[in-house]
Amino acid sequence: MKTRFILAVFVLLSLFACAGPSGRVPMDVEYFSLFKSVQMEMPISKAIYRPANQTLFAMTAKTQEIQIYQNEIRKNVVGGLGTGSGNFLKLSDIGVAQDGNLMALDSAAKQLKLFTNDGKAMGNIDLQKSVQPTCFTVLENHSIFVYDQATAEIIVYSALDGVEQFRFGKFQLQQVTSLHCNRDYVVAYDASADTSHIFSVLGQLVKSETGQTVFDGYNNGINLSAGALTSQMSPAILPMRETAGIMS
Repeated sequence: MKTRFILAVFVLLSLFACAGPSGRVPMDVEYFSLFKSVQMEMPISKAIYRPANQTLFAMTAKTQEIQIYQNEIRKNVVGGLGTGSGNFLKLSDIGVAQDGNLMALDSAAKQLKLFTNDGKAMGNIDLQKSVQPTCFTVLENHSIFVYDQATAEIIVYSALDGVEQFRFGKFQLQQVTSLHCNRDYVVAYDASADTSHIFSVLGQLVKSETGQTVFDGYNNGINLSAGALTSQMSPAILPMRETAGIMS
């Protein structure tokens, strides 16, 4: 009998409220609601769901693979151990660019490998002067933030040509499990300490707080801590399992 792992996808329902970033219509989270759950046949290290085309990218570090689902039907699997354009030496993280295409971090090769949203290899970006890249996040089509575990800092690369722009976080970060960003903030989450370090996109440390925090496009802070998903801007709350984590 196979053990199935359930990936829960949540929808954040919003109302008009006070000011939002970058001229967007300001909105606050009113409440959280379970949108759907998807059953997986193996443990998932990270998943990203894109509502626009109902595509789910699910990464399995054990097999070095990324499963691609659309409308809950598995359409493709990319990866596997190897040196080919569609393989990985060590698959460490995944992300999605603004155009919906898939990005995957091969930390051993020190490369971001690029795929179409249906899994066709498109090339790669060399992470120049990185030593041990372990996770990343993408700011639309402008910048790529990569955490280098060897130097304990975040390296910012141009998403256009892969050129390093600047670095930050040295002496402020010890370990980072995952990165998240929006137009204003970059969040470096340390699972071992259950702490989120929140920086501006220019690299200034804003604050550190308990739990895993992400920000939506309207700068609503959403935090997972002590078995509950909460909004930092409203009373919205949703009880969660202690083993839950925010994936995207």
